[in-house]
Amino acid sequence: MLDQVSLFSKSGVVLWSKTWTKIKNTVAGEHPVDALVKGILLEDKGGDRSAAIESYQLKWTFANEFDLVIVVVYQKLLQCIYAEELLDNLKSAFVKNFASEFKRGLMINSNKLPIPFDEHFEKCLRRSQNKFNGSKKTGSTGASSGSSSSSSHKNNQRKDNNNDDNVDENENDDDISNTNDKESGSLDETMSARAKLRARVAANKGGGASGGSKKSSSNSGKASSGKEGTVWRDGSSSKKKLSKSAELELDFSKKNKNPENGAEMNEDDERLKEYQEKYLPDTGEQAEWEEEDSDLEDEAEQEGWFKKSAVGSFLQTITGNKVLEDSDLEPIFNTMRHQLIGKNVASEIANEVCDSVKANLEGQKLASFTRVKSEVIRSLKESVVRVLTPRKSTDLLYEVNSHKGKGTPYVVCFVGINGVGKSTSLAKVCYYLKQHGVKVMMAACDTFRSGAVEQLRGHAKCLDVPLFEKGYLKDPGEVAKMAINEAKATGYDCVLVDTAGRMQNNDKLMRELAKLVQINKPNMLLFVGEALVGNDGINQLQMFNKALSTYLPSGESKGIDGIVLTKFDTIDDKVGATLSMSYKTGQPVMFVGTGQKYTHLKKLNVNSVVKSLFA
Repeated sequence: MLDQVSLFSKSGVVLWSKTWTKIKNTVAGEHPVDALVKGILLEDKGGDRSAAIESYQLKWTFANEFDLVIVVVYQKLLQCIYAEELLDNLKSAFVKNFASEFKRGLMINSNKLPIPFDEHFEKCLRRSQNKFNGSKKTGSTGASSGSSSSSSHKNNQRKDNNNDDNVDENENDDDISNTNDKESGSLDETMSARAKLRARVAANKGGGASGGSKKSSSNSGKASSGKEGTVWRDGSSSKKKLSKSAELELDFSKKNKNPENGAEMNEDDERLKEYQEKYLPDTGEQAEWEEEDSDLEDEAEQEGWFKKSAVGSFLQTITGNKVLEDSDLEPIFNTMRHQLIGKNVASEIANEVCDSVKANLEGQKLASFTRVKSEVIRSLKESVVRVLTPRKSTDLLYEVNSHKGKGTPYVVCFVGINGVGKSTSLAKVCYYLKQHGVKVMMAACDTFRSGAVEQLRGHAKCLDVPLFEKGYLKDPGEVAKMAINEAKATGYDCVLVDTAGRMQNNDKLMRELAKLVQINKPNMLLFVGEALVGNDGINQLQMFNKALSTYLPSGESKGIDGIVLTKFDTIDDKVGATLSMSYKTGQPVMFVGTGQKYTHLKKLNVNSVVKSLFA
């Protein structure tokens, strides 16, 4: 049932390994254990100590006092119920037989590797399997004895019932007579109620004419005193001709005069003026992406040596070479878990982050005069920084400039649910690129929502960039393809593709999005979400990624490459959505929107997020 068991140090030295069947590499060409280390253990994402990597299930445990990891690998379709028991036994066997050599450093030597662990492993495996098989036998024996006892109980019950038959018959006779009396009483009440109802109906019929006349007269009185009916000036019900002034007042298609200077201004000019006032920065305003990021400083403990009311209670918080145990860590992690959830971190993510860091701390020794809480917060901060720090370049400007000379424009596609600010975020990114000398074209591929093309047209005119549009009810994938070809022919560096907002469970629109991605193969797929969301944001991201992997052909899988969070200025210190989304997808937050204007766009400052989470 097991495919592989490995024992290795956190520094990467494999001490011992045993393989039964050949392990297939992942799609990315990595061994499942390598993928586990790279994508989960190094990111502190292994809170439940179990992970499914493609067709394999991996479980592991830590021996933190030796910085060791023990991993078992087996097929995901099979159930290895004794895996956790086996891991505990292997850990105990290693500590018992090799701890002294490992501490002296005699084991981390190429001449002594792998360690002689085969015999110990076989004993641990047999012990785990026997314990599991014994529990199964005990369960089946208990079930059979339970069934025999229940059958004997039923036989005894039958005997008792036979002995009590005579008594029950007398009681049943009394009950039947009482029931008949109740039924006869309820029948009489029903008949009397029906008679009253018939009398009431007959009375209403008799006085119906006079009552109706009164109502009609009152209604006619109300009609005569009510408001006058609307007169429609279409010539059908009124012969009165509409005056010239009234006609001009009702005509919205002609040009209106600007009240300030009397010049004529059409609807497009009005929209352009509105967009310029609303989105363009004020004179001399600095773009937020140009502001310098603050560094994460180590926060000194505010509490002095004698700040506690009692010296004894303070000394209890000081640990000198203490080995951390679950009882030391659990109360602190409970507090930190609630703090993270209060900062809008999804509860699932808060639990996983705390469990993962706790698993890494258990068994470790603290230096003298180090507080447990300080060590926990330091480890949590390091874990959050690792999650939020991008593993790839998040410099969109660099990516676009590097793509120049390849003969095709760099394509960025914006996706997300309805009403999160995709079009405005696209316009902000367009302004950012244009300010740095990039020739940008917009593509209006939201052919579903009414007004979407007009909205993007307003942004394009305000930014003075071309907009490729084909109206509504067109195939967005084909529109994007034509836009990219147009940009290629006219020498544009970048195409920003706007798509329709869609709920993550809308199957039809998700297939449409997958088709757009398949046809055009965008260089970057940005998910736009709100910074206000918690658990729902994770669900949105996962459903978008799942739809893309499901509806795209095998070998052409394309997931979300980055995240844009809007309304970041409205959340104060509730910055948990950044951690939740990055943790679940492994993708970086590329930009955050901090206001309405085009300059209100900035890159995520990891240090400020960490400060807010642990403030």
